[in-house]
Amino acid sequence: MTIALILLIGLLFQILGSAKVYAYIIEDMREVPYYQYNYDVYLHEIPSAAGYYPVKVIKGDDIGVGEFKNPTDVYVDDNNMIYIMDSGNKRLVICDQNFKLKKVINKFFDTNGEVQIAEPEGIFVDKNGLIYICDKGSKLVWIINQEGKVIRTIEKPVSDLKAAQKDFVPFKVVVDNAGVIYVLSLGSFEGAYMFDQNGSFLGFYGSNKVIVTWQLLVDKFWKSILTKEQKSSMVRYLPTECTSIDIGKDGFIYTTSNLTDVSQGEIRKLNYLGENILWYKKQGQTRDFGDIPKYYGKELEDTYFIDIDVTKDGFISALDYERGRIFQYDQNANLLFICGGKGDQVGTFRDPVAIDSINNTLLVLDKLKGSITVFEETLLGKLVHKATLLYNDGKYEEAKRLWEQVHKMDFNFALAQVGLGKALLRMNKFEDAMYYFRLANDKDGYSEAKENLRNDFLKKNFGVLATLFIILIIAIYVAFKKFRKPITAEEILTKKISKYKYPIHTMLHPFRGFEELKEERKGSIGLSLLIVFFFFLVAVINRQYTGFIFNPYRQDKINIISLFSSTVGIFFFWVLSNWMVTTLMEGEGKFEEVWIFSAYSLVPYIICTIIAVIMSQFMIADEAMFINFVKMLGTLWTAVCLFNATKAVHQFSAGKTVGAMITSAIGVGIILFIIVLMLTLFGQLIDFIVNIYSEMLLRM
Repeated sequence: MTIALILLIGLLFQILGSAKVYAYIIEDMREVPYYQYNYDVYLHEIPSAAGYYPVKVIKGDDIGVGEFKNPTDVYVDDNNMIYIMDSGNKRLVICDQNFKLKKVINKFFDTNGEVQIAEPEGIFVDKNGLIYICDKGSKLVWIINQEGKVIRTIEKPVSDLKAAQKDFVPFKVVVDNAGVIYVLSLGSFEGAYMFDQNGSFLGFYGSNKVIVTWQLLVDKFWKSILTKEQKSSMVRYLPTECTSIDIGKDGFIYTTSNLTDVSQGEIRKLNYLGENILWYKKQGQTRDFGDIPKYYGKELEDTYFIDIDVTKDGFISALDYERGRIFQYDQNANLLFICGGKGDQVGTFRDPVAIDSINNTLLVLDKLKGSITVFEETLLGKLVHKATLLYNDGKYEEAKRLWEQVHKMDFNFALAQVGLGKALLRMNKFEDAMYYFRLANDKDGYSEAKENLRNDFLKKNFGVLATLFIILIIAIYVAFKKFRKPITAEEILTKKISKYKYPIHTMLHPFRGFEELKEERKGSIGLSLLIVFFFFLVAVINRQYTGFIFNPYRQDKINIISLFSSTVGIFFFWVLSNWMVTTLMEGEGKFEEVWIFSAYSLVPYIICTIIAVIMSQFMIADEAMFINFVKMLGTLWTAVCLFNATKAVHQFSAGKTVGAMITSAIGVGIILFIIVLMLTLFGQLIDFIVNIYSEMLLRM
């Protein structure tokens, strides 16, 4: 009775605890006035829970300064004071973190009296309270104090550098802890201008590299052989200019660019050498930031970052001008949240131009609306931010409790799955860790957990496994000695091979096996059809059952028609092309023979692929070389068999066989091109008929 009572009380507390968690979740699931989404582990767009919620919109009237007119920038200093560059009114509005007005600077003066700022754009406030204002109209950077007095200006530098001789049109500025000033100028592809505290030019910093594309390589080839006049008419390849700049509490410079040709590395974190150190750990390279590029007709729609902000905790928020969306990342370039959009509702924008933050609260400035939208963290956002900091510090077990709550609130949140996997891995719960790593498509984490699980199994069962292995070797040896019959040389010469053994015989003896197959005419059309079927079946097995670590495909999505076309279809076109080509080359092989000989050549590939699939179930990422070796062996072995099959079936010389195979491969390409062309024309014909039919209906 006592035990039952204790269990009942424990169950009650558990239910109440779960209810409390879910109550928090339900309370925090506020609807946002825009489509809330994220990307899953396969980079597919999916609905998600909100990490931020737009709580209010602040206008000039709310602060008590009248309407803002074309504001261009907002900045939050170290004391959480908010500076708003109200460009149309030629003034700087300063308020506290609650948007209570502290000061308005609408007059600027120096020792000679009042000065006029023509077209102010970006602003920055350093640790000493000095305010830096980029003036595109005057082509200056004004440095003023809190009273509006001009301390000094930064002008176009005088330098022998060719890049420094361009027009100086500053629009963004930041200052590091050492007092070095970084200025972005319109049309500058060399990166940010660097000035010391006295305004002396130091050089350029953090230029983007020219992205290597196929078009660039082709143009480079032509430029190497064309004349100087012809080269001058070709496209020049220049680095992409930076669109925004910010400095984090860690002292690193962060920039945004719009690399639309390759759509990768649009956000960078630069070290003192100007090198990008913001890497995507899952891929070991820079990632595609923002939305996944999509084609709408012939037009590519991609993200255009106009501003960037780094919070005190190091979270990177980038503002997309095209769609008004905010993309937030952690220091490992993992996407956390997407919020905002274009429109007139709270949380959406017409002309978003700037973003900054107070702790983890985001402020977004809309130039057209003349307003600042305040986004605060939801419960999910707070949990993710706290857990991410613990996770990035390597405190996986401390973050586990938070990740569990995140996982309940958003099952598709990949970083929560990775965090749970890491924590469980440190707790030696390898199978559970593998489950979460697989959900997150984290192959490296899954491999590490699998290695630990395998080592643990081998330690516990090494004696049994070693004994079984020795017994198996002895059994094979005894069976071989007992049942093996000695074969004389005369029996070897006179022994006839069954037609059912020829597929294996040609695989083991590719040089003479296919010649014997041609001479004895023991090829079987039934066996060849079975082999081609297995060729297709093995492709399905390889696609679906290769170990998770080595499988680049999604097991929940498979296109059988595509697999059939890429195996049986290509094989059929190869046989057809080879038969037609070799007929013109006076080859002796008939269509049926070419089919049989080519099918027998596939046996090594089929066997090696099955072996590789089996190996992938037990091996880890560091052992991929063994699986790749087996696959490569199967491919090369099949190539050797196909060469000898073609040579034997048509009775060609080696050189003529190579020519026939190359021509046959070209023939396959021509056949596929004709099929695609016919399907395209047929599709256009259908569209034409549908349009005619629709037109007739409208006129009736």
